[in-house]
Amino acid sequence: MRGPPIMVMKKEKCKMQDAMADQNISVLPTPVWLTCGDGGLMLDFQGYRAMLTGTLRHIESDLASQMARSFAQLAEDKRASGALPGLTDIVPALSTVLFRYDPTCQSQAAIKAQLSLLLDQIETTRSGTGRCWQMPCLYGGKGGPDLAEVAARTKLRETEVIQRHQQSDLMVATMGFLPGNGYLTGLDPSLYLPRRSAPRTHITAGTVAIAMDQSVIYPMDSPGGWNLLGRTPIRLFDQARTEAVLFRAGDKVRFMAISQADFEAIEKRVAAGELGLEILEAEND
Repeated sequence: MRGPPIMVMKKEKCKMQDAMADQNISVLPTPVWLTCGDGGLMLDFQGYRAMLTGTLRHIESDLASQMARSFAQLAEDKRASGALPGLTDIVPALSTVLFRYDPTCQSQAAIKAQLSLLLDQIETTRSGTGRCWQMPCLYGGKGGPDLAEVAARTKLRETEVIQRHQQSDLMVATMGFLPGNGYLTGLDPSLYLPRRSAPRTHITAGTVAIAMDQSVIYPMDSPGGWNLLGRTPIRLFDQARTEAVLFRAGDKVRFMAISQADFEAIEKRVAAGELGLEILEAEND
C-alpha cells in the first residue's frame, strides 16, 4: 500500500497568482551601484527605499528579487560568451548582485558601463525554474512553538495562520546562510512579523519559520531568530542524493498541513533513503 503523500514536484506551471506579470519596472526605485573594495561592484535593486522606509511592499520585494536573479543570469551568460572581460565572479543575493572583477584588467568605470547596458534586457515577470514543490508541514507542537504567539501578534486564529501560510505562493528568491537554505518570498502580508528579539541557540533541521515578508525551512540544526510554525520531514540538504541541495533559486513552493502520523511515516521513508531527487521528480500526483 502506498504511504502518505510526501512531496510533489510538478513540472507543469504552478497555479499561482502571477501579479508581477502586470507590473512595470517603475514600481521600484532606481537601482543603486555600490563600490565593494577595489575589485567589487554591487547593484542594489531596492535602491535606498528599503533603508528609508523599512520593508518594501510585497510586490516590490518580489520584483527586486526576480530582477536580481535575472540580471545575474544575464550577466553570467554574457561572461561565458567572453563579452565581459575582467569579470571574475557574479554573486546574486535577495535583491542585489555582487560583481567581482580584476582591477588590473578592467577599471570599475568600464565594468559598470558594460553591465549597465544590460539593464534594459531584464525580464520583469515572476518567472521561475518551472519546478513547483509541495512541502508537507506538521504545524504547531514541539516543532512549531511560536504558532500561538504568531496568531496573537497577527490577531488571527492559529488555524488562520496555518491556512494563510499554506495559501502563500512562495518563490525561492535566493539561497544562502546554510547549505540548502532557500529564502522564500511571497508570504501573505498578514503574517509579516520581525525576527524574534532573542534568537534561539538551537533550531532543529526541517523547522518551518517566518520573519519579515519571507519563510524558510532550516536545512540543518542551527541557531536562528525566526518565528517557528512547524516542521517538515523532508531534507533540504542530503549529501546522499545526486543533488544534495533540494531547492534552486526560482523554484516555487507551497506548504501542505499533515498529521503527526503522516509526519512519522514520511520521516521513516526519508531515513530509509526513499526520497532521492530522481524519485521526487518522477512523482506527479
